[in-house]
Amino acid sequence: MIPFPKYLRLGGHVIKVKRVAGLIKDESAFGTWDDASLTICIDADLCGTLAWECIFHEAVEAANTAAELSLPHEKIQILGLLLHQIFASLMEQGQTKG
Repeated sequence: MIPFPKYLRLGGHVIKVKRVAGLIKDESAFGTWDDASLTICIDADLCGTLAWECIFHEAVEAANTAAELSLPHEKIQILGLLLHQIFASLMEQGQTKG
């Protein structure tokens, strides 16, 4: 898997990505999206696929805000999971070999 990103680009904006200690304990969330500061925070204790799944979820949250889609949280959850699966499959060994 590729290194965890420091930022994402979305609709002409740079979205900061931060790993935050204690987010699950303090916010009762694996990750958060703040549209005022254009920041995604992911709990620092999450690892591997769970952290990546969370970043895709929060990226869909950001897109939902940016495009004023008004998607319900259930749809955001599903889209985040599916996008993560697509991304993960693109990174699988053997994908780039003829």
